[in-house]
Amino acid sequence: MGQRKIHVQAHRGVCSEYAENTLPAFRRAVELKVDSIELDVQLTRDGQIVVYHDFEVTPEWCRDKLGNPVSSSLPVWEMTMKELQSLEIRVDRRLANKRNLSELEKKIPSLKQVFDSIKGWDKEFLHSSILDIEIKREDLIEKKAPSAKEVVSQVVREIKEGWGLNQIQLRSFDFSILDEVRQQTSEIPIVVLTYQSQLSFLEIYQRFQPKVWAPHYQDLSEAKVQQALELGVEVLPYTVNTVRDFTDLISMGVSGFTTDDPTLLIQFLKQ
Repeated sequence: MGQRKIHVQAHRGVCSEYAENTLPAFRRAVELKVDSIELDVQLTRDGQIVVYHDFEVTPEWCRDKLGNPVSSSLPVWEMTMKELQSLEIRVDRRLANKRNLSELEKKIPSLKQVFDSIKGWDKEFLHSSILDIEIKREDLIEKKAPSAKEVVSQVVREIKEGWGLNQIQLRSFDFSILDEVRQQTSEIPIVVLTYQSQLSFLEIYQRFQPKVWAPHYQDLSEAKVQQALELGVEVLPYTVNTVRDFTDLISMGVSGFTTDDPTLLIQFLKQ
């Protein structure tokens, strides 16, 4: 596909092959030597950072320790890490080939466990690839959800203790989270996630000075891509999973892709 380097980011690990946001999905991404791994984090009730996408644990996705679907939906931030890790993932929505999950795929990891595991698999990953961490926070009026300051503070603390500030990026759709990241540290690059944003890219750039803009791939045009690139911002659309979309977006000039299927993207780029 020519000489231009295209960034390969594994969405929630290699979630087309292994359950999303689990250690096997991340290990596969490390094996593929992707440029970055995207993962989702939230704050638990006891102040720890769990790697989990949805705001709630639901009967659809999780079983209790007896193998039964959880009895009701519960916000992640109302549960302790121990409670979350006593559950098992029941099914996975992004696997290309539906199958029973392995025992390790059923486990919900902490951010610390992800850090420790990657360092055990491949110490060079710390210096050659990026962890792109999406901070999630449910902003509820009727319930006392954690503040943006609380969540960001704990994420930054765990990064400093378990990984270091090099080769880390922080992303969010929640602009209050990104404002807080900028308040707390100037050392970690910001990735702005958008979906059908009412703000222009110039307004986003002036507010955050991001390293990366991560729009939904269907929101892009060549003009938007070029505007971001001219301002020195990489364009990394999500979630791009087909050869046709790889081809169309590369022609627009994007910097790379967040994809469920890094294996496919890597094979495509080698052609």
